[in-house]
Amino acid sequence: MQDQMPNQSPSRLDPRVARSERAIQQALLTALACGRDFASLTVSEIAQKAGVTRKTFYIRAGSLEQLVERLVFDLFLDIAFQIDDERLRMPILGNTLSVTILDYCKAHQRVLGPLVRQCSASLFMKPLSKVLTHMLGRVIQVNQTPTLGSLEQAYLIATIASVIHGILHLVGYDHEVAAEAKEMETLEAALLSEVGVSNPYKAVIDE
Repeated sequence: MQDQMPNQSPSRLDPRVARSERAIQQALLTALACGRDFASLTVSEIAQKAGVTRKTFYIRAGSLEQLVERLVFDLFLDIAFQIDDERLRMPILGNTLSVTILDYCKAHQRVLGPLVRQCSASLFMKPLSKVLTHMLGRVIQVNQTPTLGSLEQAYLIATIASVIHGILHLVGYDHEVAAEAKEMETLEAALLSEVGVSNPYKAVIDE
């Protein structure tokens, strides 16, 4: 079964606009999936692969950074919309929230993989943090409380850490070999630091 692109909300006003936006998104993902580091990519290259002019690229995507941010933001916002309010009511039983999110991520790992592997932690987490802020607002609203208690905060932090850890496994990182474990743990710590979550491996390193 072919992997489906997440709902990335291309303009519905003109089919030609939607096609060019999808072509630009796919050109970027294909380049990243082939192992190209994001920093080495140029607008000219992506525009050429997408079959559009540089002018069209700038109109539809803005910049390469904005293109990545939109892909990540739309993907995770789509997840957020699929989580009903009842799943956000405290106390949330077990790890149901992180499992729900990771199930969606698994369905879109071909999109997630290149974005996680080839883009910087800050570029990937900037749009994700916006979605997390949106989700936090929903949690507060659903539970009808101006603030969350320490237990609720700890649960949400643990959920974020679990989701990031799970995403890295989904896109191919692992702990089995020392070198691979170091690479995964370094990236995981960098991703979590972008949303203010401490390095889960620091205690192990310090021992």
